[in-house]
Amino acid sequence: MNTTPKGQLSDYKVHYKADAEAIVDPHALDSRRRASEERRLETLVRLLDLHSGERVLDVGCGSGWLGAYCHRRGALVCAMDIGWVGVAGAKARFAEAAYQVGDLYYLPFAAECFDAVVLSEVVEHLEDIDAALAEARRVLRPGGRLVVSVPYREIIVEHLCIHCNRLTPANAHLHRFDEETLAAYLQGQGFEIRTVRVTTNKLLELAGFPSLSAGWPYAAWRLADALLNKIVPKPAFLCMLGVRA
Repeated sequence: MNTTPKGQLSDYKVHYKADAEAIVDPHALDSRRRASEERRLETLVRLLDLHSGERVLDVGCGSGWLGAYCHRRGALVCAMDIGWVGVAGAKARFAEAAYQVGDLYYLPFAAECFDAVVLSEVVEHLEDIDAALAEARRVLRPGGRLVVSVPYREIIVEHLCIHCNRLTPANAHLHRFDEETLAAYLQGQGFEIRTVRVTTNKLLELAGFPSLSAGWPYAAWRLADALLNKIVPKPAFLCMLGVRA
């Protein structure tokens, strides 16, 4: 199913280690970006429907922010990224999780040891999506949940990479997703699709809505965002919940 030419990111470990080292502390984000990201993370955590004591694996943990959200819901979080420096930075920001350096294609965990796996803004970077999702499925218990967040219908352009001085897709995003495309990948690896959300209307974001609505209850923000996405379908993100059969 993966149609991306092999070798497009043959040195993916170098790319993503460098990216992880450049992660911005969430507290350093401007107010609009921070408020928007908080809503996206809250959407993912709500999709997970976590219960106290559940084991969650956050793959590609970046700043560690999502793991902190899951911890507040009572989950036991293992947050993983591909480079030592990036993981050390996440641990310094959010010490609540257990941290692990590892590669999604070769997860360093036993089979069926997690209740939930989160791939937040990860799948669009992967050359072999099927292999990665198979690994995510392997470490999930039967009935375990997988939550995926990706950019929605992104227009991918190429730029000269600052790490390798070669043309590389912007932000190293290799794939463009809509509901059908992402669902097909998950279903192909044995996941039953339970919930699909498109979120974060781009026009509202440009108008400063994330900051203006930061104090609103989640339900009120979600309603406003969903209504405008019906009128002007410009969501930034696609979020999907799948359950392992």
